[in-house]
Amino acid sequence: MTEQRGSVDWLVGIDVGGTFTDIIGLNRATGEIRDGKVLSTKEQEIGVLQAISAIDVSVPEVAEIVHGHTVGINALLSRAGATTGLLATQGHRDLLDVGRMHREFGNRFYDPTWLRPHQERPVVARQNRIGVPERVLHDGSVRVELSEEAVRTAGKELAARGVEAVGVCFMNSYRNADHERRAAEILAEELPDAYIQTSQLYPVSKEHERTTTVALDAYVGPAVVGYLERLSAALDTAGFGGTLWIMMMNGGVATYEAAGKAPVFQLVSGPVGGVTGTIQLARESGRTDLLTMDVGGTSTDVAAIVGAQTPLTDLWTLETGLTLTLPLVDVESVGSGAGSIIAPNSLGQVAVGPRSAGSNPGPVCYGRGGTEPTLTDACLVLGVLQPDLFANGKIHPDVDVARAALAEAGRRWHMSADELAAAAYQVACEDIAAKIRTISVYRGLDVREFGLLPFGSAGPMLADRVGQILGLDSVVVPNTPGQFSALGLLQSDLRATSAQSLMIPLLPDNAEDIEAGFTALERKLTDDLVSQGVDVEGLMFDRAVFAMYRGQTWDNRLPIPSGPVTAESADAIAADFHAFYQDSYGFSATEIPVVVSTVEVTAVLPRPHKVPAAVPEPGESLLGHRPVRVPGTGERVDVPVHVRERLQPGERVAGPALVAEKFATTLVLPGRSAHVDDHGLLIIESDR
Repeated sequence: MTEQRGSVDWLVGIDVGGTFTDIIGLNRATGEIRDGKVLSTKEQEIGVLQAISAIDVSVPEVAEIVHGHTVGINALLSRAGATTGLLATQGHRDLLDVGRMHREFGNRFYDPTWLRPHQERPVVARQNRIGVPERVLHDGSVRVELSEEAVRTAGKELAARGVEAVGVCFMNSYRNADHERRAAEILAEELPDAYIQTSQLYPVSKEHERTTTVALDAYVGPAVVGYLERLSAALDTAGFGGTLWIMMMNGGVATYEAAGKAPVFQLVSGPVGGVTGTIQLARESGRTDLLTMDVGGTSTDVAAIVGAQTPLTDLWTLETGLTLTLPLVDVESVGSGAGSIIAPNSLGQVAVGPRSAGSNPGPVCYGRGGTEPTLTDACLVLGVLQPDLFANGKIHPDVDVARAALAEAGRRWHMSADELAAAAYQVACEDIAAKIRTISVYRGLDVREFGLLPFGSAGPMLADRVGQILGLDSVVVPNTPGQFSALGLLQSDLRATSAQSLMIPLLPDNAEDIEAGFTALERKLTDDLVSQGVDVEGLMFDRAVFAMYRGQTWDNRLPIPSGPVTAESADAIAADFHAFYQDSYGFSATEIPVVVSTVEVTAVLPRPHKVPAAVPEPGESLLGHRPVRVPGTGERVDVPVHVRERLQPGERVAGPALVAEKFATTLVLPGRSAHVDDHGLLIIESDR
């Protein structure tokens, strides 16, 4: 799809969540901003079109769509992906089950009946994992030639079992991919309608993680590719002639064509958009250290932003033993979201999640058939969520049915509806605070130096209490928090990442070979983008090495300065690695040579779509007073309700209070006060 000009002026970001689909639109000609929210749909492309309609924009008026979706993660979490096969080197078909012998930490740590998630709910059934004779050595030389007959036989077996997707991952194929390429060709002949992926998706070392990445991509591939094709067709039918960008987990967008080749890298694209938006906010506001708290319908996603830099990890684990290996934005999740169901945990205690009511039937108060109370129902009964201010009046939640459902559920614990609502609110806040500690305190960060940035429509309702639990001094509520992830999508640059394992000592004599690896990747990325119709003027490259001490089996990702690798810079990179190791692990081993296991390049093409700052509306900000059972006090009192859009810079709101805006409500607790700063951010701080 090519971008149109003229009257085609709208740029839109669309983030599909478990309960709602959020949209924000920017008119590049006038600077006008429109935001909206609709319930997510089972066929997500329908929700995308409904979201565009919700901001009163016709599809032909849209020049660019930046989209984050949940098709892949939904298929994976519910184990509703494709019937998948896996070809491995003979003798290695059980690598998915063996893993790295890690086990889940928690209340099942000492449970002798515990099984890895992949064994309890396999992504690839064991009978569909087939080993074939072949062997490539660590240096890329061939020890055993590929048995094409065995591959063809395996293809016939998988076809007979109704397999829809096949992953191919052979030992050491990151050094020599010939066997994988030939196996994929044969499989395409035997399974012409199947989705086939090889480890050339991201050809790096770490056999287990590389195998898992390929298997997960094959598992979600048909669902994601099918969705992207349906979305493209639906947009074309509606008259879309612009550019469709898909958010990827590396923190940038990719073209529609490129996204279809890497489905697994889109698993949590929406939450990544929120981190991208946070980075932009941090740089513009000067608040460079932030803990994010994205409360969606099914979960809460958290990240730690240090120095206004994107937090990246080269390993991302969905479940114990299911790990992706590639540079991803470091976002973690906990199953306490606005639509999470309030029910007993394994010990009979009040728990919020991980089960969710989603958008259908949704919370009980939606009146769509839900019978189990959720966190949304609890906030409604507490008064933290006001029914007439919910979702800009698009949804009219029923307080009475929510109260009845909480009263019924509360009988188990001899609690009233109000008591259970207050307990669920506190449990959700404690769960979110605990998850934030895992990405901050447990990594050596002093949370007292950070602000808490809540978003998602439910985030500001919980944030002040979460901040209290963590001992934070400030909560920073952005503009349009309900659409903040969609805004982040809109502000994201194009990013394309590629890597290649070298396994070469980081020595001046090897600088030329290391530079050749980087140069080849940069050339490949440029050629790929050109073939996709991308104008590469202004393209920049970020470089990183994965390095370790000689004799180690685990490497670490280290960004390196731009510019060619020379004999002199090789020594500087080695010194940087020693310093990184000292900072990360408390020691370094300068006497041991450093080995570069992998070189990585990310191509970055800026998309300069700056969103204008919000201008306060005229009028009195105080809307009135409403009864609220303030969390932590046990009392229901009348609290002032202020309109966020009318708050002027410097105007203070003393807690307890509610600050309502179109698609979110912020709770300010007693002893705290809120004000709008010069950047339009709503800042909550202690009165002391």
